[in-house]
Amino acid sequence: METADSGVSPQGTPLEDALAECLETKSKVSPNYRKNFERVVTEWIGYCADRNVTMIEQVSKRTLASYAGHLARRVEAGRSDDVDGGITASTAWTYYDYVSAFLSWAVTWDYLAENPAEKAQARDSMPDRPSSGDYERQFWQPDQRQTVVDFVRRRVDSAYQDPIAPTPILHKRLRDRALVATIAYSGVRGGEVLNDPNDPRRSGLTWNDVDLKEGVAWILGKNQDREPAQLPGQVTTPLERWHDAYDPPSDEWPVFPSMHVPTLSRRIADAIGNDERDHRCADRHYWSVALDAAVKPSSITTEGARSILKRLSSIAEVPGLDAGEYLTLHGGRRGVGEKLYRERGAARAQRTLRHADPQTTSEMYSHIDASELAEDNTAVFDDE
Repeated sequence: METADSGVSPQGTPLEDALAECLETKSKVSPNYRKNFERVVTEWIGYCADRNVTMIEQVSKRTLASYAGHLARRVEAGRSDDVDGGITASTAWTYYDYVSAFLSWAVTWDYLAENPAEKAQARDSMPDRPSSGDYERQFWQPDQRQTVVDFVRRRVDSAYQDPIAPTPILHKRLRDRALVATIAYSGVRGGEVLNDPNDPRRSGLTWNDVDLKEGVAWILGKNQDREPAQLPGQVTTPLERWHDAYDPPSDEWPVFPSMHVPTLSRRIADAIGNDERDHRCADRHYWSVALDAAVKPSSITTEGARSILKRLSSIAEVPGLDAGEYLTLHGGRRGVGEKLYRERGAARAQRTLRHADPQTTSEMYSHIDASELAEDNTAVFDDE
């Protein structure tokens, strides 16, 4: 029990009301962030209520120190196979940062004079924050990128050899090649070109959004605004070949359509009825029927794209991956930035990745600066 907090007069704004007001001001954040933010802060409010802290004005550094200790114990539990409910240190810090963001909002709107989550006394109870150095995160390395790109290209070439593969197989290989090239060379985030079921605004890139001649795709950026993303020749060529074979009935069709049979089946039935669907699909693939009937498919989901990359990483024998690892969507974006940072500098990497703050780019690729500095310093001391 937090005696210092418990003695505060229960006057002021209930934490639940403050959270509701806070959420109203977060219209510009992504639905995923808002959903996770609301869930974590709501759980924290429940934690506070169990300790008689119910008003925003009652929250103190002691409140946060207690919560930090609670998270630390959950991290310790996560290291035991005999205890349920454990979390990782990175998850603990994610929870703490959500709460801290809420309290920063409270400071902005004069509910609190300062953010108690930022006080050293509160943070001292937290586990060590995992290193955020991006060198520990996945970057598609040049040999990895080349391996998977060459593999999907060869699969397309083999599908065109006599006898030419059936349309569903040919289209799937062309689509996968275009998807891999987009992730490998454009620097886009997966959620900017694929279907995110948790965000109705992110339903997937359509051909209306793409200008292959200019090498530009208009996407919904992380800032929730539409912005242009570059498509170099390594992307536009596979996209053009895919578009020519695909020949979508409308430019409103997705660039990366899902060929998931149960989903196609439901969409076809909704368009032409169950009986007609069963009749047409009796001896034809659902994808071919969807094309002939102009039944627009949904876009691949981000999870569906991860499944594709997992499968391709395995069968293409991508080098440098440990057992169970695969090329990730965001690893492709980081790999683009790393290549540009090394060969064209920070400004080019920042523009390509569309980072609003140059500091973001510098921090992401600080390992490159450190490595180059080490090489230069080696030469300095070689004369001794």
